[in-house]
Amino acid sequence: MSYTHLVKDEIFHDVPKNKKESEMEIYAILRLKNSIFNDKIELKTENIGIAKKIYTYFKQNKNLKIFIKYSTSKSFGEHRVYTIFIPYQKDFIKIKTELLKLEKERLSKDDILFAGYVRGAFLASGYIKQPDKEYSMDFFIENEDSAKKLYELLLDRKKRAFFTTKRNRYLVYLRNSEDIMDLLVTMRAMKSFFEYEEVTVVKDLKNKTIRSMNWELANETKTLSTAQKQIRMIRYIEKKEGLEVLSDVLKEIAEVRLSNPEASLPEIAEIIGITKSGVRNRFRRIESLYNHLFEEYGEDDSVDEEFDDYYDPFETDYDSDDFNSDDD
Repeated sequence: MSYTHLVKDEIFHDVPKNKKESEMEIYAILRLKNSIFNDKIELKTENIGIAKKIYTYFKQNKNLKIFIKYSTSKSFGEHRVYTIFIPYQKDFIKIKTELLKLEKERLSKDDILFAGYVRGAFLASGYIKQPDKEYSMDFFIENEDSAKKLYELLLDRKKRAFFTTKRNRYLVYLRNSEDIMDLLVTMRAMKSFFEYEEVTVVKDLKNKTIRSMNWELANETKTLSTAQKQIRMIRYIEKKEGLEVLSDVLKEIAEVRLSNPEASLPEIAEIIGITKSGVRNRFRRIESLYNHLFEEYGEDDSVDEEFDDYYDPFETDYDSDDFNSDDD
């Protein structure tokens, strides 16, 4: 049994709150299934639950002649197709007029009418995927007017809905878990809602943990890469001129870096007792001296071949105020 079938089955077993919601639910099913004609109402569906709901609703009018039949279709596998047929008769105009009156109702302003319409729309054309696979709720609708009405209604209710065409039908769809759960609550599919919410919480927590781990790993990799380049630069200066050519503050940070090859810039700042931007500015000055010496001496054969002579050893996140620091 599909996840969509489970949700629809829950809606079938939930009785509409009142006559107004029931009428709107029936109207939405008929409208989205293109079942209201000038001289008849004819609904074809493979869902026996929809067939029973429509038949039961119209059977309340004891004077109304209703015909129901089923046939076997072998298209894409063998399955039954149920047909509810109400021909033109004495009370037909009255019934049709009452249904079409619902077309003019302002659904977005009335929670009961909105719930009835969404319930009917989902029963007639809705599909929902299991949340552990994908956040997805689709409405495949056979006529453009009904599709646009549902789309605009969902937008009016602040849902992030989308509209397109697919397989010669009109598609209104949602891909946001919160919006999907809101509609489950609107349709009073509460069991499905709580199951959906539980899976969503676990899935989002798992994704958040993975993102956090990836971020930490990327930060550690970037820190090590930057540190290695700074160390190679300091070693180059030491080999060509000796660290004595550095001022006291630059020599201090060079020695700290050599003693702490895996330390991040904030950690070096804490060791020395200056700001993070102060550390960056000191390494900038070391880089300037390195570039000057490289122009004079060129590449050193004893330096690792992977050493990139002209690089930004601080390719991380510079702020504009880093270069305005008074810290030497």
